[in-house]
Order: sequence, then structure tokens, then C-alpha cells
Amino acid sequence: TAFVQIKTPTGGYVHLGDSMIYLTASFLPLPFAVAASAIGGGIADLLVYPETIIYTIIIKALNAVFFSSKGDKLLTKRNALMTIPSGLVTIVGYSISKLIRQLLAGDSFHSALVNALWKMPENSIQAVASALIFILIAAAFDRADIKKRMLGKTQ
Repeated sequence: TAFVQIKTPTGGYVHLGDSMIYLTASFLPLPFAVAASAIGGGIADLLVYPETIIYTIIIKALNAVFFSSKGDKLLTKRNALMTIPSGLVTIVGYSISKLIRQLLAGDSFHSALVNALWKMPENSIQAVASALIFILIAAAFDRADIKKRMLGKTQ
């Protein structure tokens, strides 16, 4: 998240962080996936956007909740589909975060709402990119039986 950033036309950027949350949540049991996602996202924001750290910890913890680590594969139909609600949490969560931060800064509700809504296309690009990156990496890892090997289930 903090170090690999590809700028988008909306002024935002695409990063690998959310796809790694999806991957981690498809590998680890839920409590560990939630903790890793919240801590990782929080540290990244501490380095890059400290004003959003509280929101990020909540959003990234919620991102992990949708995925399942059950089974031998990372890329299951369920996990692929769960990129959609998880992406929506990112889109809506960061828009609400923008609204709250602007209201706390003294902006009018109308101005804050317009700016929050303006974040949605930027966050949508991030959500779609994260889903695609997750699917590609998870498919590659599944072909190499990474999950089975990491869990010591090789034959």
C-alpha cells in the first residue's frame, strides 16, 4: 500500500494492499486475517495518510471478514465473489471517512458530501484492481499448491 502506488486519472492511486488482504483472509483463520488486515492497513496509513488511520483500521478489518480460509484453495468461487462486498466496504467506507473528516474540519455538509462522493470513482478503481490482482495471484498460488505446502499438507 505505502510503497507500490500506481496513480489514477481521478487523482488517487491503485495499490497492492487490498489484494493482499483478500489473499491473507483466504489463507488465515478469520481472527488472524482480521487482525493482520487491520494492523497492516493501519501501519501503511501511519506511513502515508495518518489522518485516515482510524478509518482504515476499521475498513480493512471489515474487508477480511468476507473471505474464507476453509479448503485447500485460495481462489474459490466464494472468495472470488467476496471481492464485491469487500470492495463496496472500501468504496463506501472511505467516502464516509472523507465526509466525516471534512465535517470535522469545518466544511459545510454540502461541500463535504460532494467531496465524499467525488472519492467514489477513485475508490472504485482501487476495488476493481484489488479484485483482479487477488484473482491472478490466488490462481497462480493455487497452481503451485502454495496453501497446501504452507500448511504442510503436501503428499
